[in-house]
Amino acid sequence: MSIISKVQNLLDKVLLPHGVLSHHLRRVEVDNIEGSDIPVNKNEYVVYRIVSNKGRSYGDGMAQLKQVYVDVNYYYLYDKNDNNFKAVEERLKEIKKYFSSSQDFKIANGLSDINDFDNPYRGVNIEFLYIGRNKDG
Repeated sequence: MSIISKVQNLLDKVLLPHGVLSHHLRRVEVDNIEGSDIPVNKNEYVVYRIVSNKGRSYGDGMAQLKQVYVDVNYYYLYDKNDNNFKAVEERLKEIKKYFSSSQDFKIANGLSDINDFDNPYRGVNIEFLYIGRNKDG
């Protein structure tokens, strides 16, 4: 299974029950979630990306270990004093918990606010480190 698939699966487990969509590199907007009657939460979304992808070589010169940093950006429309933001915080805790419970991922950098930009959404970033065998993709 590719690293992108692993990240997507973990995020889907946490976010889809709340109608929050996640996607690699860009926001994807849909009207409904396939196979689900849960409404899409248009006030929140997640975009993740592979930041770096390094293989580690050993005595035989073959890369046997892969280290990949994965940036997860959680965007939301609420002010931090809004009650809806509490749900965002809970989902962020769940994301950290799911990734940390996987033997493949470690937290590289904890939660940090994403700088404001010309967009009504605010954001929080968390970075994970994937460590796995090179054949894992």
